[in-house]
Amino acid sequence: MRRVLPALVAVALLGTPAFAEETYEQRLAIATGYIEATLEDIDMNAMVKTMWRPLVADVTAKGIPLNDDQIARIDQLYQDEMTGPMYDIMRDQAVVMAELFTFDEIKAIRDFYATDLGRAAMSKLPQVTERQTPMVLKMVQEKMPEIIPKVQEILSEGAPAE
Repeated sequence: MRRVLPALVAVALLGTPAFAEETYEQRLAIATGYIEATLEDIDMNAMVKTMWRPLVADVTAKGIPLNDDQIARIDQLYQDEMTGPMYDIMRDQAVVMAELFTFDEIKAIRDFYATDLGRAAMSKLPQVTERQTPMVLKMVQEKMPEIIPKVQEILSEGAPAE
């Protein structure tokens, strides 16, 4: 029922875009309904854990021991500081979707995530993020020594004269 209500409200308020040109407001309404339904299913606690676990892994890899109490306090700190802002960022995603996608594209995304397969994908997102974050951080650390001098060179050249 919780998934059906946002969809019914969107349909009742907006009508069917197939009969008229879709508007930004229609796209925003359906995107907002999709995001709110998604937020009911996402494990935000697990998502926030993906933010601090690489830090803890890096600290312990450097030989700095952390006990269970310290790890629990780090988790609590991140949960307290990041959960609210993460919900805000995710809610702001509705605006981005309304700007980038058509009504039908947003509806298709919403419909997919309403399926068992879609919910499974959403529930595994924190695990995907957690596994990829260390790879991304490593790649950035490896590439920055090459990139920074090149960026500095580009910046030192200044803008071309017009």
